[in-house]
Amino acid sequence: MENNLMTFSSMTAVMKARELLRRNGIRAVTIRTPASLRRGSCGYSLRVPQRYERAAELLNQHNISFVGASTVDDR
Repeated sequence: MENNLMTFSSMTAVMKARELLRRNGIRAVTIRTPASLRRGSCGYSLRVPQRYERAAELLNQHNISFVGASTVDDR
């Protein structure tokens, strides 16, 4: 199963983003960022398995910036 991963520059941003998404009915799970994707990130990411586009839109609307986005395989 593919999941979308958002990387952030700080753990504070991860927590703010996760809470914002939760309040808007979007499931997001905090995970350790895979080593190959850690450049420029705090080491933690949000995995957003569904409604990724809406999640990115909400973060942009609330000025919560993320460093990058990747698609990861959960197998």
